[in-house]
Amino acid sequence: MKTNFAQPLTACIATAGLVVASSLLTATQAQAFSLSVAPEYGTTNGIGTGATATLDFNVVQSGADLLLNLGITNTTGTQATAGGATNSSLVGVAFDVLTGVTASVKSTAGSNFTAFWNNVDISGLHNGFDYGISTPRNSFNGGNANGGLYKNQSSLVSFLLTGSSLSAAQAESAFLTGFQNGTLKAGVRFQQVAGSNVGKSDKVMAGVSADAEPVPEPTTIAGMVMGLGSLVAARRKQAKKALA
Repeated sequence: MKTNFAQPLTACIATAGLVVASSLLTATQAQAFSLSVAPEYGTTNGIGTGATATLDFNVVQSGADLLLNLGITNTTGTQATAGGATNSSLVGVAFDVLTGVTASVKSTAGSNFTAFWNNVDISGLHNGFDYGISTPRNSFNGGNANGGLYKNQSSLVSFLLTGSSLSAAQAESAFLTGFQNGTLKAGVRFQQVAGSNVGKSDKVMAGVSADAEPVPEPTTIAGMVMGLGSLVAARRKQAKKALA
């Protein structure tokens, strides 16, 4: 009796193809990248106090608009730095957005970063950031350290981005490119630095982390999926010939 194994064989190939294709299509969604806040990118305190942080940028689709989820983490004291800081209070983040794009706060749920600022200047560091988010204070540069993020503490704030015709993946790729080539900038305000600079404040610029990678282009992903489809079709033909 001849066993018909063509159907289960092609079914397995097709199933595998769908799994891989699904993974590839998922990759067309925006993939978060990080900015490193460190003295090497610029600081108001010479070599810096050693206060550091990480800013995670994740752009997702929100109806016809885009949503920027900004993750903020104080990394001061987690690794040795020239400034010797062991802790600090991170009280504000200033950042640029893409040309023609307007940002507004979508959600600050669970975060102490509830004060939103336009056209932010960080005195002595950089003037003209598009926006800023901070703990409640009299101005972005002034105020106390209450409510700030200390070592290993994180927060998440979501911003609605309007005015862009880009997809989430395209917008995130454009953000990453802008921070890489310097057309977009970001900076952080620290207070109550502990360690060898006890009680000092610091203002530090952000730069692209070494592990940041560009977002896969949708056309590239589509080509890979099409190639996979051709492979599955070829395997089906081979299975039919084997049974002939």
